[in-house]
Amino acid sequence: MTSRTATGVRGFDYEWLASDASGHVGFFSTAGGGYVPEVCLEDVDAYDAAVEAILSMEPSTHHAPQVERIDTWQRMAQRGVFAYDADYFGGPYRIVATPEHPIRSDGLPAAAASVVRRLTLSHLRFSELSEVAAELLARR
Repeated sequence: MTSRTATGVRGFDYEWLASDASGHVGFFSTAGGGYVPEVCLEDVDAYDAAVEAILSMEPSTHHAPQVERIDTWQRMAQRGVFAYDADYFGGPYRIVATPEHPIRSDGLPAAAASVVRRLTLSHLRFSELSEVAAELLARR
């Protein structure tokens, strides 16, 4: 189990997961400057493994926006996950890819589901948010 601090991931792209009030799953990529809730830093190895477990799932849809390459955000959305990216200089997370068929945490592999459930943002619904400010993520 490897832990980090918020300053320890600043400047590096760090990926973390959460669920919302509906149980839907959100994927957040910091781009080096996005806010990361403390609970998501307590075991970075578990979050890395959870992201890999989700990406190894069979896609629920093969539809993807017309892009030159399929990136992690599109791959997450193809597996039912709302995918957000931040900016290196901070600011809110912005939706990059929205799933056609949103998945709930109970539809994930067990290892990923347990990680996603560590942070439930019960005051948010990813399906309604094109951007998520740090203040909303810090509130629990």
